[in-house]
Amino acid sequence: MEVGMLAVVVGAGGGIGGACARLLAEHYDTVLCVDRDLAAAERTVQEIAAADRDQAGAGAHPTTAPGPGARRAVALAADAGDVGFGQIVGARAAELGPVGCAVYAVAYEEHTPAVELSRDSLVQSLMVGPVGAFEFFRALTPAPGASYVAIGSLHETQPFANCLGYNAAHGALGQVVRTLAHEWADRGTRVNAVVPGWIATPGEEVFHGAEALKAAGQLLPFGRHGRPEEVAAAVGFLASEAAGYISGSFLTVDGALSTSLARLRGL
Repeated sequence: MEVGMLAVVVGAGGGIGGACARLLAEHYDTVLCVDRDLAAAERTVQEIAAADRDQAGAGAHPTTAPGPGARRAVALAADAGDVGFGQIVGARAAELGPVGCAVYAVAYEEHTPAVELSRDSLVQSLMVGPVGAFEFFRALTPAPGASYVAIGSLHETQPFANCLGYNAAHGALGQVVRTLAHEWADRGTRVNAVVPGWIATPGEEVFHGAEALKAAGQLLPFGRHGRPEEVAAAVGFLASEAAGYISGSFLTVDGALSTSLARLRGL
């Protein structure tokens, strides 16, 4: 990874996006932390800054030195569901440096029976998911060998009940990843997806409740939920030189959940 390189993470205020931003900050000069919630993005920026201070206090050195006038992390408020989202993020990224890694880690999810699902909800899932990801990736100026990663879902191939909008959006997102990997191979830009299983994030705890979430985790093949840092590690691998010939791939990080669904009757 070259000096002066930029990583951009959409959804950096969330559990998985935040973990990705913190990991990439160890390898890139600047991380642009994008979230519709500016305060959440700024918390991730502060966490990155605190980690740098801790390293300095321990006598360690950052992996790369920031370029002239650069900041280790920068927050940006932008909503993936809004028209012009890609242009907003792309313009800010262009001010900060060549994009070596871009991560799209947002989605819109409503749990409701399909017969009750509104058109607006379905459209919102598609706008925040595949449409937002496409507009984001297209708006960036990639450095040679850049790695673009979408955070996908098992729902792409496993149509869970009461999640039609989310299922459909991830099905379309998968085709965005495959198509861009195909079309952009000749310019050396790699496009992949990381597909998490059930990951223990603050949002999941709010949705299910801490005790119910813990109980559900015990029913999973590994006896626990995945951690955001484990998803981020897969993103980091795809951004590395070791993955230099990987594009159009879907790296599953689910603790064998997708291969075990047929027997997980308690969930």
